Amino acid sequence: MSKIKLVSVLTALFLFGAGSSLVMGEESSNKSLTPPNPTEHATHDASAKSSTPSEHEKHEVGKPIGFFYGYQTNGILQNQDDVDAYVTPEGKPIVVGIEKEIARRPGDLRFVDQNNDGVIDDADKVMLGKPNPDFELGIQLNAEYKGFFANTTLAGKFGMQVMQSYRTYIDQRENFTTDIFDRWHGEGTSNKIPRLSSGSSANFSLISDLYMHDADYLRVANLTIGYKFDKLLKKAKYVKGASIYASVNNLYTFTNYNGMDPEVGYGGGEDSPWASGIDLGLYPLPRTVMFGVNVTF
Repeated sequence: MSKIKLVSVLTALFLFGAGSSLVMGEESSNKSLTPPNPTEHATHDASAKSSTPSEHEKHEVGKPIGFFYGYQTNGILQNQDDVDAYVTPEGKPIVVGIEKEIARRPGDLRFVDQNNDGVIDDADKVMLGKPNPDFELGIQLNAEYKGFFANTTLAGKFGMQVMQSYRTYIDQRENFTTDIFDRWHGEGTSNKIPRLSSGSSANFSLISDLYMHDADYLRVANLTIGYKFDKLLKKAKYVKGASIYASVNNLYTFTNYNGMDPEVGYGGGEDSPWASGIDLGLYPLPRTVMFGVNVTF
């Protein structure tokens, strides 16, 4: 961890100070955390809401700790021509292992057949992302002018992903978020969210990059503003100082993540403490507002 402390700027009327800290993330697993056989890996599958239990986080030598694991996709089959072209290099139609008897159709995800064997199965799973950031940033700023003061704390994490798992797709009657309005419902309507069906389908039941989201964020963790009455109380006998203030916690989060909170920590529990980064749609951090008075005697 590196820290940067900026020297305060002081004039007759204005006081300003700033400080920051930077923490670099641990990128890969080391030998002390790996299973006895370095070719083995630990998995955790209890928290993702898919219709079939599936490994979705792994711990493997040389890879990021608890990295997300699943199927890579390459857009959506937009029309019958795309379906007909979804074949191996030898021209064999590609099928999804859990739905071998069901032909692909327009609106389905184009799962990547990593080994070109014509079957989408466990052998095609790859690293999809990682829950731990490349670095964490903290910034503190404070200023004072003619008795008025303000200070703020900012915190952020960068270079991580979140697996968004708000619902189970066993039953298509469960509620969706409004993102479902952008699903595929005809050629060219979407290249991200597949078609809906009356029952469960591999499009949603398989853990894939469909659920992965970049989760970089910078949060205004606290903002406090107030006024000091010290000058007005110079002649007071029993009061050395007094101030009033208003403080807001969790004021705003700058992020492109479309979920409720990019800072999620749900993971593997006691069995897999290294697993994390599953967003189950739990209640996000609340925003709180406080007002106060400080008096020094």
